[in-house]
Amino acid sequence: MKKGFHLLMSLMVVLSLVACSNGNNQSKSSNTNHQAKSTNESSDKGSTTNREDLSLKVSRDEKKTIVISAMGKTPFMEMAKKEYEKKHPNITIEIKGFTTKNMLSPILFEKYLTTTTTEVLSGKGADLFVLTDRSLPIDRYVEKKAFVDLNQYIDMDTSFDKSQYYMNILENSKMNGGLYVLPTRFFLNVLFANQDEISKTGVKIDDQHNWTWSQFVDVSKQLKQKGTLEYAMQDSPENILNTLVFEDINFNQLVDIGKNEAHFDSKFFTDILKQVKALYDDNVLTEQFTEEGAYFRSSQIYSPQDYVMRSSVFYKNAAIYQMPHSSENESGVSFVGYDRYAMNTNSNVKMEAWDYLKFLLSYDMQLQSQTDSSFPVNKAANEKAFADLKDGTKLDNPKGGEVTISEASFQPLKQMIAEANTQMRWNDKIQTIISEESKSYFSGQKSVESVAEIIQNRVMTYLNE
Repeated sequence: MKKGFHLLMSLMVVLSLVACSNGNNQSKSSNTNHQAKSTNESSDKGSTTNREDLSLKVSRDEKKTIVISAMGKTPFMEMAKKEYEKKHPNITIEIKGFTTKNMLSPILFEKYLTTTTTEVLSGKGADLFVLTDRSLPIDRYVEKKAFVDLNQYIDMDTSFDKSQYYMNILENSKMNGGLYVLPTRFFLNVLFANQDEISKTGVKIDDQHNWTWSQFVDVSKQLKQKGTLEYAMQDSPENILNTLVFEDINFNQLVDIGKNEAHFDSKFFTDILKQVKALYDDNVLTEQFTEEGAYFRSSQIYSPQDYVMRSSVFYKNAAIYQMPHSSENESGVSFVGYDRYAMNTNSNVKMEAWDYLKFLLSYDMQLQSQTDSSFPVNKAANEKAFADLKDGTKLDNPKGGEVTISEASFQPLKQMIAEANTQMRWNDKIQTIISEESKSYFSGQKSVESVAEIIQNRVMTYLNE
């Protein structure tokens, strides 16, 4: 799935929430319990004026257990557990998975969602949650203050060196002003472009300033007028619509999962629907697949090698541009956080849990977790991935022949990673509703107002479940 060439692929259910809190790990004395509680409470009130090395506050003698909730255990999670326990003999990492399989049946999956939500909102869940599945109502968890704002640890902890991480990813992963969900990895949403054909037209593309969908349409019309290709881009209207809906700035106006509110019956949403339909009515975009018959291809990028392979498969001479945005006030590279962790507000081992998160973000751990599925948040680990693809290295091209690595070709990608600042929000259930119901408007079967009302009613039914 990760190698598919669509903008909005549905991520496989791999990891997520569920676990019972470990209520048997009590301290040996009430005095020790009191001290541990005081330490955790003081850390919750983190202040940049009283910074200190929080790793020194991690228990060295008292036996403690960090319970981690995940949908399923992965080899990396097991390896990380063992490595951390070697460094901290008195601390046990307990990973509780909802299933031992990689996928769940629809019935079992619904049970997982219900069980997880009940445990999270009751405050009786694990100390750390792995939040990969995007059907979970994470906004609701945050609204109910079920998770800790991890910024307080980042700002207080002198052993957390911000320069070692892509802080643009962490800063722009905030929800409701706080970093309640910490991504340990991420991938990018971009446009690949047929640079040879674009150069022939003489049309200049500036994706750094006011690169809105309106600007994209203007550029596309110029390319069609001056060039030989028939379309600007191939994609489905449902995918483009969901891309616009789930931009952070739009999603916040359309949905408040925490408060069970939706506004799809608003003029704001019907205008987005009309905007998308116009792209196809004007033959700027097409649903029909065309082999090198379009100037752009929307796609994700998961790793340096993935970037090389997609470039070679899409076009002979590919360039990358930012995805267009819905607002002139919004500019930047779109990204999606992955392998995300949240800390339970009611955890009794917050200091140890924070230390474990730092461990997962360390160079060694991020190197060992590195796959073609996403970029590490640790800068050095990411640079190592680029360095491993040395200048002149040859890779097999899926279309036949070989691709020769050029270090210079990585510079646009590196710049995009450093500038990524537009988080793509997501909720699989709402995405499915929008995809299913918008088809009747795009095909001309129903009015825009009728479709907007149906989407509003279905989303509200989901929010009130």
